[in-house]
Amino acid sequence: MKPVGFIILMSLMSGCMYLRSKTPVAPPEVSAGIQFPEWTKEASTTVDGTQLKALQLAMEDFLPPGTKPPKNADAMTQCLYRIETYDAWLQRGEKMTFVHFTPREQERCGLRPEVMDPGASYAISDDGVILKRD
Repeated sequence: MKPVGFIILMSLMSGCMYLRSKTPVAPPEVSAGIQFPEWTKEASTTVDGTQLKALQLAMEDFLPPGTKPPKNADAMTQCLYRIETYDAWLQRGEKMTFVHFTPREQERCGLRPEVMDPGASYAISDDGVILKRD
């Protein structure tokens, strides 16, 4: 391939890529004061690998990284565009995990719930395929 063709191809492909920003890390003076707990199963919430994979896939489909509310969005729309507005419920099925996102707009944003849509539900196979979304 000629250099000019390669440059054009790479330019076109770059529009399909999403560059994810790096997760912020606290400075050493903040992290120095953090003490990890004693790790015990009884005091922890365990999410097994297949459930973790299903949750990640559902999150990326439901609210893809970098998604922002429209300009001039009202307070409710801004609230619903933040992943921390939602609780995630997980249940195991036969060779799949069910994931449900439910908004907590009153608790997390101080807004009265007005949305008729109760969230989003996913069925995700253990090999990482979205089998159904609702």
